Amino acid sequence: MSRVGIQIGASTPPSELPAVVRRAEELGYGEVWLAEDYFELGGIASAATALGATEGIPVGLGVVAAAVRHPAVAAMEFSTLGGVYPGRFMAGLGHGSPGWIRQMRLSPASPMRSLREATDAIRRLLDGGAITESGEYFGFDDVSLDHPPSVDVPIYFGVHGPASLRLSGELADGTLLGWFSSPGSIAWARQRIEEGRKRGSRSGRHEIAALCLLSISRDDPVEAGRALARWAGPMLAAMVDTPPTKASPEGEELGALVHRVGAENLGVSMPLALLRRFAAAGNSDDCALTVSSLLRAGADRVILVPNPAGFRSTTEMLDQMALAQALTG
Repeated sequence: MSRVGIQIGASTPPSELPAVVRRAEELGYGEVWLAEDYFELGGIASAATALGATEGIPVGLGVVAAAVRHPAVAAMEFSTLGGVYPGRFMAGLGHGSPGWIRQMRLSPASPMRSLREATDAIRRLLDGGAITESGEYFGFDDVSLDHPPSVDVPIYFGVHGPASLRLSGELADGTLLGWFSSPGSIAWARQRIEEGRKRGSRSGRHEIAALCLLSISRDDPVEAGRALARWAGPMLAAMVDTPPTKASPEGEELGALVHRVGAENLGVSMPLALLRRFAAAGNSDDCALTVSSLLRAGADRVILVPNPAGFRSTTEMLDQMALAQALTG
């Protein structure tokens, strides 16, 4: 199976989702991930739609904020999808965007403890356990699942900070790394995950799936890169002081560039060679080099993002997926 997958953004209209995921499977992508970006597509409903519209491609939910659904409800949903589609569904949990969580007035005092508590309960319920307890964030009174899955449902964390990555290593089966993952940041994340695995005495393989923005063109690869740089420049500039970026050589180069030209000018000043350390941009060969560098750095799979946050129309997204088909080999 291909180590290159596709993430379908939550900006995709619901009516178009089945056709998009079917096309991803036809093109040979190894997996599909669906985002739950509040308040667009529901992640669990999208994952169910994607699983039902396809024949065998694995589908990941990337990711549900732990504070948004009670763990008993999340476990029930995960178990249902895992039971209907055994071996095909990957569950995803995370802290969620702070702004969205505040909108719902669900902000936990400690996102780390909330995620730990939710994950522990979901794991026990999926394993067929019964829970009666009062935690700091969630309570249970003789809760168990009538239909626990017969095949394990892997739990991925969508996190990026050092403490959260250690927690992922300790509790989760895999980690979904976010947009603009670079070789250096992936290697750094793998180290933090391994520290958590050691703390939790975990054995077996912890899978890393790295999201990678895609802008590919056969006719004008330079403009494909520059268009993505202009769009992504503000986001990249905002990342220069984050631990994953600061820990990587390419992140240091990015920070120096922002210091020299200003955050507001990064999108038009960024060399394409530097952009390609953070995203797959250019022609097929350029994008293949970026994907290969992420796999060599420690990612188990690379998940291309052809339409981040509605950057393109669905038609353009499908064109991008078709142009990038060569990367699935």
